[in-house]
Amino acid sequence: MYHRYILIIGIALIAMQNMVLAHFTLTYPSSRGFNEDQESVAPCGGFNTASAQRVILPLQNAFIEINSGHTSYSYQINAISGNDTVQVGQGSRNYPQASCLPIQLNSAFKDGTNTTLQVVYNGGDGLLYQCVDVTFANSAPSFNSSACVNQDGSKTSFGNSSTSSPSSS
Repeated sequence: MYHRYILIIGIALIAMQNMVLAHFTLTYPSSRGFNEDQESVAPCGGFNTASAQRVILPLQNAFIEINSGHTSYSYQINAISGNDTVQVGQGSRNYPQASCLPIQLNSAFKDGTNTTLQVVYNGGDGLLYQCVDVTFANSAPSFNSSACVNQDGSKTSFGNSSTSSPSSS
């Protein structure tokens, strides 16, 4: 009887661990804030007030990085300015943990454009949201281009929102 209780507790702990891992975090640049219980609340996971301090992102080859608890998910990145929302990225991944998501800007984005980037994440159990406030610039010297890491080893292509596999040479 005692072993049965231990087994049930073990299974429950594993299930709870998977639920915790099923969320995502915006790791680079860091999100406005993170509250796992509010992550499903649009537009920004419960952190709906823009930050006075904005991250400077380059107009070319910009990306964000997330850490995913799901092994398979889709995402959409929106740029929100006032009442205008423009999709600047979308795609899907089939691996967990670190993933570099490219941002594709149109010609309306200029040096000095302030916007909120909203990440909409779908791991199959409901939409989750996180945001970061940014200013796009021709030059972004503090932008860490080496932070673009994909856990599966693939390289991110900035010409579109897909990734390419590493060469096997």
